[in-house]
Amino acid sequence: MQERQTVRRFASIGIVALALGARAQAAEAQSPVTRVHGIATGLAACWRPAHDDDQVTVRLSFTREGAVIGEPRIVFARSSGGRADDSALAASMMAAIRDCTPLPFSARLGAAIAGQVLDIHFIGRSRATIVAPP
Repeated sequence: MQERQTVRRFASIGIVALALGARAQAAEAQSPVTRVHGIATGLAACWRPAHDDDQVTVRLSFTREGAVIGEPRIVFARSSGGRADDSALAASMMAAIRDCTPLPFSARLGAAIAGQVLDIHFIGRSRATIVAPP
């Protein structure tokens, strides 16, 4: 009985390790982000809002390699689930940024965007817009 549990644990660990390895390979295989709008769509693909019309605006900057500089700041969050869900919505955006960066910037985009402050407005996962810098 104890041997079966040990085998199951090792099998579970192996499955998790394979899944994490596949995720890392998928991130490496991403085509480079060549346009500013690709930043918004890349982050939107990772975000999991609770409702289709949830809205978040985040202020952040990137290095030329696509990593976030400093701590992103949520400047607006509105959940269609009500004010009680706003903080969870903001937390879900911060998790998406943490999990999906660095983004694979092309050398040209990285050189152009490095250090620039961007405001990105997300409406659900389907719409994301770069707002003029603050």
